[in-house]
Amino acid sequence: DMLGPHRPRYRGTTMTIRRIATLLIVLALAACASVEDALPPTVELTNVRVGQVGLLSQELQLELKVGNPNDFDLPLTGLTFAFEVDGVQLAQGLSNADVSLPRLGYATVPVAGTTDTLNLLREIMRLGDSDRLHYRLHGIAYFGRFGRNRKVPYERRGELSLLPGSRKTSPDGFKTLVPARS
Repeated sequence: DMLGPHRPRYRGTTMTIRRIATLLIVLALAACASVEDALPPTVELTNVRVGQVGLLSQELQLELKVGNPNDFDLPLTGLTFAFEVDGVQLAQGLSNADVSLPRLGYATVPVAGTTDTLNLLREIMRLGDSDRLHYRLHGIAYFGRFGRNRKVPYERRGELSLLPGSRKTSPDGFKTLVPARS
């Protein structure tokens, strides 16, 4: 052997690199599988704010409380929504918010939408003496990791109170309706 004790050590280094690469691939696959096996997030309406009013449309800002029932963080990559009041669709919108939902926890996600002013006026006229609106919020939540996204439909029903104590004005000038607590 001409090299003697100065022989290069490629074999041990190559094995170490292979082991590390294998470990990284296994971890990446485990992370992807956990998103696909995840329980769907819960979505709850926590706030409705009316923004700028135009002749044909107006802006609505909804705050959604999104819950993660899983024992690992869940990366929310977007939401779509439709907001109905007493069976009439008042608004629709979306959010491309990239939010990490903490394991067994909640995150607040703002979503923006528009509503047709004529539909809103018709709904106000139908109210009469009622102080509560029945709503339905539904759409699709998108979540995923490493380019693998999953679409999960959601739906939430509830009531909005129109009593004076349930309305506030936020610092940015939006009028707020708070969901009624039963």
